[in-house]
Amino acid sequence: MRKISIVNFKGGTGKTTTTVKLSCALSLKDYKALIIPTINAS
Repeated sequence: MRKISIVNFKGGTGKTTTTVKLSCALSLKDYKALIIPTINAS
């Protein structure tokens, strides 16, 4: 199993958009994708 993390501490950098688009692209190629939302703990 491979894991990919999209991380950047600055807000408004497109993390959510990148995550969703990457997951959609992977699923179109018959990969399973799981998005786990997290909160900013600072």
